[in-house]
Amino acid sequence: MRSLCAFSLAAVLASADPSSNDLKRARTFRPRAEYQGHGTLASANARLNGHLLQRGLPAKACEEHTTEELRSTLSALFAARSEELVSVYPKGDGRRSAYDSRAEMERHWSQLPEDEDGRQRDAHCHEAVMMFIHHLDDLAQQDFSKKHELPLLPQREHSVKGDDAVTKLYASKVTCQKCHVGGIDSLGVPELAPLTDKAKARRCYTNYKDLFNITCGPCDGIAGPYWGDSDEKFTATKCEIVAQPEDVPEEKRVKPKLPPQFSVDVVGGSDRFGRTTNPVHDQLPGPIAKLYGQISGKWFMDAKPGADLWLLRHDTIYGELMEDGTRIPFLKPNVTEIHAQTAKQRAENNTGPMVSLIHGMPDFLPGGCTCMPDPVGVPDTQASWAHGLDEMQYMGRIKLPELEYLKVPIELDHWASWFFHIFMDTNTSVPHYGKAPSRLASAYAGTAVYANWVMEDPKIRDPNVWTRGIPTHPEKVGPSKGKLCMDTHKSPICADISQDTFPPKGEPAPPTTIVNKRSAEELRLPFFPAGHNLAEQLASRGDRELVV
Repeated sequence: MRSLCAFSLAAVLASADPSSNDLKRARTFRPRAEYQGHGTLASANARLNGHLLQRGLPAKACEEHTTEELRSTLSALFAARSEELVSVYPKGDGRRSAYDSRAEMERHWSQLPEDEDGRQRDAHCHEAVMMFIHHLDDLAQQDFSKKHELPLLPQREHSVKGDDAVTKLYASKVTCQKCHVGGIDSLGVPELAPLTDKAKARRCYTNYKDLFNITCGPCDGIAGPYWGDSDEKFTATKCEIVAQPEDVPEEKRVKPKLPPQFSVDVVGGSDRFGRTTNPVHDQLPGPIAKLYGQISGKWFMDAKPGADLWLLRHDTIYGELMEDGTRIPFLKPNVTEIHAQTAKQRAENNTGPMVSLIHGMPDFLPGGCTCMPDPVGVPDTQASWAHGLDEMQYMGRIKLPELEYLKVPIELDHWASWFFHIFMDTNTSVPHYGKAPSRLASAYAGTAVYANWVMEDPKIRDPNVWTRGIPTHPEKVGPSKGKLCMDTHKSPICADISQDTFPPKGEPAPPTTIVNKRSAEELRLPFFPAGHNLAEQLASRGDRELVV
């Protein structure tokens, strides 16, 4: 279904020739990466809701609609649809109309029980957005928006397993949306069994038992510094097994954890711009995906449960950049990403703004400060993170005779979920014992070593942490002349970024907000910068300059 059901909202947002563009959109079978989520339906909904809101459509949260209101909206959408567009979608395509007539649609509704748990409402929201985007041509969309309010996609994801009428309804309405789920787990990348000890040291995933009958040991998958896709461009960190999982009682294991407020030094690490589980296929274009950086910097977070505003900042210095092992001369970027998201935005599946700074560029030039809707929002490190940690597999206890970058011996408890590995210090005398990790690793999605955890509000020691670096003088040239920060996606949340207006003021969530817990597959989100602005800057130099 996934191969048949892809669609990009970008085609709608950038319509130049409505009729030809509508048909091109209908015949497109894969959404671009910026219109996909990160492995869950909830992240896909958040991403697409952001694009709907950017268009300035009259819209409100799905959860604020009644089932009857949504059915009235669906009837109006059905009446406005283009039969030419509808006929494009073949049988099996998730965008294909489920009904041949409005009477058939209404007859189906009459056969359903009362909507007791919101599943019918959420199903109708999915269908309404799908019909608006896929069944209405551009002019019809404009006309519909003048008369009706479109629901946003829902916050919650329901099970599609079951034979009852409501489950079947819900399952049938998310077939198109699932094409936007995206994320590493939906790349369709064929996994390859690691054939050597070195390959196994770099990548050993918890699903290898099912795929290849390979059981990852305590020292497998710990990775180490890398600068290219092949294992020849990787240095395995020396590792000694202290104890197998079965030899460490549950109560003696140091469980993975992350505090809600902190600042910490990223002593060193490796990052790959095109994060993946396997470099056979990449979502990012050309050499950008295979850019590797040796990184250091600082990481700040303020995301207390129940707070009206969550904040995340990455200050990252790229000691050097390589394109799959080949050094790129004269490039050692010093970049910052600041993510902000209010509780109200989270409730609306609005990911909030992300401000990116490239240090060293004069204020008056474009590109030094850019703002765009955040790719994923600020991760919920206490609810979704804690839920994900519960799912992690204990791999055993290890000793690294020399921890990378710090050059000291360390004993660690090793935990893993799929491709993601986290390492907790077993030394009870370290300040972050049982509270925060010392190290993390993944084969193609970043490694890092941390030190000097300060578990308090970052503003206590660094009052300007959330505004530092945002320009104080307007740009004198370029498309955002007169602004302090370029609004790359023409989004209302990025229209006026300054040290006075950013971060935004906190706003509470509506009292009916549903809290969703995410899976361990999303644990990678807080650890590394998204890199969108830097990638765009590098791409603007041209692919030929990157392959040296």
